[in-house]
Amino acid sequence: MRAFLLIAIAAALLLPSAASAQRTKFDGLRQCERFGALQFRKQNPAFRRFLIDRATVSEDKYADQVGQQFVSSIYHGKATYEAANGPKPVRFICLHAGYRRGPVFVYTLPE
Repeated sequence: MRAFLLIAIAAALLLPSAASAQRTKFDGLRQCERFGALQFRKQNPAFRRFLIDRATVSEDKYADQVGQQFVSSIYHGKATYEAANGPKPVRFICLHAGYRRGPVFVYTLPE
């Protein structure tokens, strides 16, 4: 009985958790927001925040190389870019390489 219990515990520890298997589009968008914020902060010291409007987002499954980088999904839609001059509505695109690799590119265009 004890051996069975040890095997069951070992199997539970080795299998991926249900939480990691249930990643959603919104997890990818959160990663895009964070990646974009880091990128924009490097480019503009007055940058405050980058907020994606999740209701407007479209997701395109891609699963191919872009240059030397693998991209699994392309997110695009509306967002808010806020810097010292206040919030501005923008359109964004995020190339996402999967939940383990995260976003590889975020770009905004004025609306």
